[in-house]
Amino acid sequence: MEINTFCPECENGIFLYEMPKPGLIPCKRCGKGREAEGKGELDAQGSIQKCGLCGCAEFYQQKDFNTKLGLWMVILMVALALIFNRWLIPILVGFAALDLILYFGLPNIVLCYSCRAIYRGLPISPRIEGFDLKVHDQYAFKGKGK
Repeated sequence: MEINTFCPECENGIFLYEMPKPGLIPCKRCGKGREAEGKGELDAQGSIQKCGLCGCAEFYQQKDFNTKLGLWMVILMVALALIFNRWLIPILVGFAALDLILYFGLPNIVLCYSCRAIYRGLPISPRIEGFDLKVHDQYAFKGKGK
């Protein structure tokens, strides 16, 4: 199991390899770190039920792919298609094939809606679905407005 989170002070990555205990998880860059509630739970199959950092029980899953790299791939595809417009169809087919290979070849990860912690290397429960904007907005805008 691997848990990825970030320091709220300097946004440096924090990597854990077991469920955190209650208390401060120190940041190696700034020394401050992130508080963990330490209420993480796994079910009988070993999939995540409660986040070890914030105690939230709502998660979503997505492919383990760097979205910035994906954006650069799209920009590269468009640039190649514009420059070499004679080979437009082969370029598009090639990038579509690459996309299919990545989609079926990359594993899924689980993310916490509340603290955005990433869980890798755990079995994924069937109750954990894809991203839901309504659930995300409930956490992202909690306490704002009104």
